[in-house]
Amino acid sequence: MPALELSLQPLTAADLGELLALQSRCYGADYLESRTSFEAKLAATEGRATCWMARRGLEALAYAVALPVTEHTLPALNAPLCERVAQPELLYLHDIAVAPEARSLGLAGQLLTQLTERAQALGLKRLALIAVQGSVPYWSRQGFEPWPATGALAAKLASFGAEAQLMQRRLTVEAVEASR
Repeated sequence: MPALELSLQPLTAADLGELLALQSRCYGADYLESRTSFEAKLAATEGRATCWMARRGLEALAYAVALPVTEHTLPALNAPLCERVAQPELLYLHDIAVAPEARSLGLAGQLLTQLTERAQALGLKRLALIAVQGSVPYWSRQGFEPWPATGALAAKLASFGAEAQLMQRRLTVEAVEASR
């Protein structure tokens, strides 16, 4: 029997049940977000191709939810509403989750490459994320650096817990090559 190929497909509302199941396998209870929150994120990204599902055949193995935002519109954890920004400044990688049994397949790297290319296609110069669950070393290896959060951004960061770290990566042509 031939092995099923891995594929990346745009994430749709029909995928949210699988996304929520993957989320519950990848994160602790403090980081679980509602269907309503993910619906808001999908609505804010409609037509921009910044949310993806990785599959092997029909099996959902990983997903990425990223939002084109400004520093002021970056959403808090489990935000019930997300603003669609007409002129975004950066692509915020809100969530990349990979099923435990699929972590050796390179899916996080494939999703990061896809998002880096989309950010550049949208004319954005930075990626940003909030590292949780001890993931700062992983994101540092991917070229992300700590980004000091102040004011309203610091309050949103606090919704992710005391150990959460806001990080960013500036994009260049070399950044796309390095993420491959």
